[in-house]
Amino acid sequence: MNEIELELITKSLLEGSPFKEWPSGMPASIDPELVLIGVSPGNSPAETNVEEISNKVEYVSAPTRIKPPNSHFYYPDGKDYWVKLRYLAHQYFRLYDECISENETISRCTHFNLGTGDAGAATKKDVEKEVVEWVSGLLNEIHKPDLVVLFGLKNIIKDDDISAWWNHKKGLKVNWKEPHASLDFEGYTKRNYQFREWVINSGIKKNIRLVIWPNHPSRSPFTNMDIWKLSVHEYLNRLKNLS
Repeated sequence: MNEIELELITKSLLEGSPFKEWPSGMPASIDPELVLIGVSPGNSPAETNVEEISNKVEYVSAPTRIKPPNSHFYYPDGKDYWVKLRYLAHQYFRLYDECISENETISRCTHFNLGTGDAGAATKKDVEKEVVEWVSGLLNEIHKPDLVVLFGLKNIIKDDDISAWWNHKKGLKVNWKEPHASLDFEGYTKRNYQFREWVINSGIKKNIRLVIWPNHPSRSPFTNMDIWKLSVHEYLNRLKNLS
């Protein structure tokens, strides 16, 4: 696929969005099988990577067929958000191909945010109507992912206003207040966390599984990488048992 073809695809994907160019912090595939959704870009670089950032490494997000070494999926944030997402993506695709590389997996993955600011507390104010509508519309009418994973959005997305933005005329219709399944994160017992799951038929007749992760990857208990990995394998084992 040449650059002109990629530009045309990118232009078509941006239709209905508030963006003139592909937004930073949303590294994209032209046809994602896995979609990850966060609140907003947020997160500063880790101290050990300040020199790398200061050397003006340009991390890119525009849709590609193969993710380059400077894909935003490799952005060195201070809380290993992107490390954790790469791990999730890699393990997910290894369910179907144990030998698949990490780069191959993120090349089949898109990450969206529902806002463009630097979220601190991650509240309703951190997401934007036009962005929410755009993402929901892409999932309903264009993209055909098998799995959509949402982070830090449990309380935000079921807010009446934001739910209405998501469920607009061309959006993917989801009743965020009533998950089809609520699954305890059994590997962590200090607090009751759950995976909240839906299976929705899109406007183009694609069954999409959506799951709200128990908490944001940068928040407790997932500040501990071992607990993050535990959550990944626990949920993916569920998917494996369903297949």
